[in-house]
Amino acid sequence: MNRPFLAVNMAMTLDGKVCRPDGKWYGLSSRNDKRRMDQIRSEADALILGKNSLLNDDPVTHLRYVESEKEPRAIILVRTGTLPSDRKVFQFSKVKPLLFCTSKNESQVRSELSEFAEILPLKGEDLDPEIILKELEKRGHSKILLEGGPRLNDSFFRKGLVDRLYLTIVPFFIGQSGLPSITGGESAYFNFDKTDWKLVSSEQIEQEVFLIYDKQIKPEAQ
Repeated sequence: MNRPFLAVNMAMTLDGKVCRPDGKWYGLSSRNDKRRMDQIRSEADALILGKNSLLNDDPVTHLRYVESEKEPRAIILVRTGTLPSDRKVFQFSKVKPLLFCTSKNESQVRSELSEFAEILPLKGEDLDPEIILKELEKRGHSKILLEGGPRLNDSFFRKGLVDRLYLTIVPFFIGQSGLPSITGGESAYFNFDKTDWKLVSSEQIEQEVFLIYDKQIKPEAQ
């Protein structure tokens, strides 16, 4: 594998939803899940975050439940517009976040966030996941954790870039149709049935289940 190792960390309800009807996640994960999340983060050297997650949930990204000499550097992806500078990721990160934007919104991002983040514009109007991983590799990041929303997850899954999935199952049913799952798009992934996800760990703590899946490529049929 000639790229950094990439893991996705997500939580979902028993009926496969990854957000409330209002688009947020607040209150559905326990302290055990937050502690597990910090442990996973402490093993990574970069933490990718999406604009929508930062706008909707304003997550705490610095380690609180695990003692570690280092924290993963926050990597923020902003395809359009910008972010308010009062987000926790700007206020509490030990290392200034690295923010990827496009040439289209570079000016707006620089005018509002140059004090709070290192800004790296990419050509065009989108942020290519493969280019992002290459840029992170150039900066010495070899183990990367993605904590994005469904759309951001989809962009990495769709290109076969995800090597591991950390998944927490929380004990709720939401029931509303149309709410997003971990990942998805308008079309199926190419050769989705040629890849197995091997369950390498399963642990129950109280009413939550913590799963780890690693990607396994099926050998070509003889």
